[in-house]
Amino acid sequence: MKYKLFVADMDGTLLNDDKQLSEKNIQTIKKLPDFGIQFAIATGRHDSMIKSYLRHLNLKVPVISCNGALVREPFSDHVLVAEQLSKEHSLKIIDLCKDMNVDFHIYGHNSIFGESLTNKMLYYDGLNETLPPEERTNLVIVPDTKETVVNEKEPLYKFIIFSERNHNRPDIFDRLADIEGLTACQSMTTLCDVMKGGISKAYALNKLSENLGIKRNKIAAIGDQLNDIDLIEYAGLGIAVANAEDELKEKADVVTTSSNNEDAVSEAIESFLFK
Repeated sequence: MKYKLFVADMDGTLLNDDKQLSEKNIQTIKKLPDFGIQFAIATGRHDSMIKSYLRHLNLKVPVISCNGALVREPFSDHVLVAEQLSKEHSLKIIDLCKDMNVDFHIYGHNSIFGESLTNKMLYYDGLNETLPPEERTNLVIVPDTKETVVNEKEPLYKFIIFSERNHNRPDIFDRLADIEGLTACQSMTTLCDVMKGGISKAYALNKLSENLGIKRNKIAAIGDQLNDIDLIEYAGLGIAVANAEDELKEKADVVTTSSNNEDAVSEAIESFLFK
């Protein structure tokens, strides 16, 4: 099988536990064009959060971000997919989070909104200090996120909910399931991503592959978390890294012997695409 597109999840897959790109992964990815293969990212993150990685990879293919709700070219605002949450759904999610006393942020078109500098916003606030202006994430602290929703400051694509504080993540999924028209998935063991109904990395990959003129059976995809299941099932070749969730491994066509800390992406490319 001659693959034309290789798609990789970021955290826990392409990046090691220190959130770094290994030199081996970089060099292997840079060989892909020599084999006629394009490379794309599919992440739960906002695309503004990964610009420094994209520069290292010299990536030009549109990025699947916000768990599939947004697909656009890395360093322009040329958008292929923009599936925004409705005001009604956004307000219901905010009410649920406040009722359950869990922290949350909202991913918009250009900004990350939150009511306090906590969790991911705190992390990216520190990271911004080390990055050039064009690679920083726009973090916006607001007194009331409901006002952000009502006033439509910008399109909103995803909620990220942090559930480790009260250890009630399963309850969050149960209660979100009661709201018709939403998709909720686990992006890390303590994180819940919430998007418009029907949105996933696979949904976005379908749109991206159509834009690139690449058939489904010519795509290989790799991941580690439950929100990657649809992604690897959609691809012609679905790959799980060694450190992946067991449920993802069961759905994968192949599993690498290496973890994300041992250049699993490089192993996958060398073993399953180049050979």
